[in-house]
Amino acid sequence: MFPTRATQAGRHDLDQQLEDFSRKPVALWIDFNRATRATLLGLVREANISTDERLDGEALLAQIDRELNSLDGLLRAERDPLYWSAVAADATVFLLVRDDLPLEQRQDHAKVRARNLPRFARQGRDHFAHVDAKNVAPEFCQIAAGQLRATSRFYKERFAEAVGGDDKVRRESAEAATALADFAATLEELAKRAKGSSRLGIAYPETFRLGTGMTEPVRDVLSRAQSDLLATRAEAASYGRSVWSSLIANEPPPKDDVDLLRRLFDRVAADHGETVDDALAQWRTNVAALDKLVHEKKIMTLPDPLTLIVDRSPSFFVGQSVGGVYPPGPYAPDAKTILFLPTPSPDATAEQRESFFRDFNEHFNKMIVPHELIPGHYVQFKIAAHQPHKIRTIFPDPLYVEGWGTFCERLLLDQGWGGPLERLAHLKKQLENTARTIVDIRVHTENMSRDDVVRLVKDEALQNDQFASNMWTRAITSSPQITSYYLGYRKVREAYDAARARAGDKFELQKFMDGMMELGPVRLEHYIERFSAK
Repeated sequence: MFPTRATQAGRHDLDQQLEDFSRKPVALWIDFNRATRATLLGLVREANISTDERLDGEALLAQIDRELNSLDGLLRAERDPLYWSAVAADATVFLLVRDDLPLEQRQDHAKVRARNLPRFARQGRDHFAHVDAKNVAPEFCQIAAGQLRATSRFYKERFAEAVGGDDKVRRESAEAATALADFAATLEELAKRAKGSSRLGIAYPETFRLGTGMTEPVRDVLSRAQSDLLATRAEAASYGRSVWSSLIANEPPPKDDVDLLRRLFDRVAADHGETVDDALAQWRTNVAALDKLVHEKKIMTLPDPLTLIVDRSPSFFVGQSVGGVYPPGPYAPDAKTILFLPTPSPDATAEQRESFFRDFNEHFNKMIVPHELIPGHYVQFKIAAHQPHKIRTIFPDPLYVEGWGTFCERLLLDQGWGGPLERLAHLKKQLENTARTIVDIRVHTENMSRDDVVRLVKDEALQNDQFASNMWTRAITSSPQITSYYLGYRKVREAYDAARARAGDKFELQKFMDGMMELGPVRLEHYIERFSAK
């Protein structure tokens, strides 16, 4: 059903295929998931299955439930053009950036897969040309059309170069580009008459439960997040006052906490490079220093040797956003992890570039390395890819993944990574994470408007205009994933506190950190129970 996901996991036997979201395959996939779920429920309830079998079954059941909610509950293949545009955007990315096959072989596989794009794009175009417009959100049409136009530009201008193609490949990629542009045009027309809502409404509680694994009432989660936002802001202000004189000389601190934090966050943003090359040099220096620190302080047993590439995205990805971490999949565990740095748009104005580098400043970049790489996502994904239980790696618990990364930010600061400006950058990020949860819940259950989202994120979470605008888009397109940073951090912290309470003076950080990898990326309740056991 999902050849692109197989490629992402390191399997290459389906590289010649591309998704088919026509009604019959989707219906068959839903039936298959229902039947598998019924069988699996019986198996996991058996008393004599092993712990590993139970954890594997739990991970698979959670994914099946998310899949059924997506396709049978929310009807995403039928109503959400983003479900389609994401496949088109990702179709050949992993084949072009990974090193789990020789370059020439990956290029050949990418050529074959790209030949499926005209069929896929025409399928999407024809589907949305006849869909009931009252069920489709205009915002989704607009965003998906933008993605498709960017993908079309890539296949029109640079794909042949990326795969070392000849005239035949150029003709084929031009055909793909035209089909993708036609699909985009259909969505742009649909957006003018679409009447659907981007809010989940009554479907939110179930989607939230399945997407986070949490059974706590949504209202209680919201109430706690609102309290935690105030508490984090108070913590940031208290810390900011304690370090003010060392950061801003010859100026008294403002009496108002919000004014104080805005001034301090501006101080954090002031130290930034001017180019992507500046940021790249800083990231590479930070990775080497952090790797050394974690080894020397025995914070965690790292999976040596370092198999990590930090770079800018390849120039042939014109128009596409491919920044982020590309970890090895469980079917190719020895592939290198690649981190492509976020970069400003080539069309950005001088003011926009300045804003970009202020956001991704030196102190934020240093603070976030433990989250993204060591001992965060890079380490966690690499260890998981080598573990025998592939199901848990392919279908990780959402709160575990982002909770671990966010926990590593704070832990490494406490272990001496960075100074006051890095800690302030982290506290600002914590405000953003908590606001994400508040916004996600309120947008989908209280009809919170875009203007109200921007106001809350700017005035209460103290983020800038771009982050505030992005928060709205994230809430309507990736709910409830954006809650996983705040909710996951709380759960990992609970496991950490349980381990410390149980061990007392005999607590060993390395033992805890290594222990958090042993079961793989499963529900964090299992780790909390494990570390709480007497």
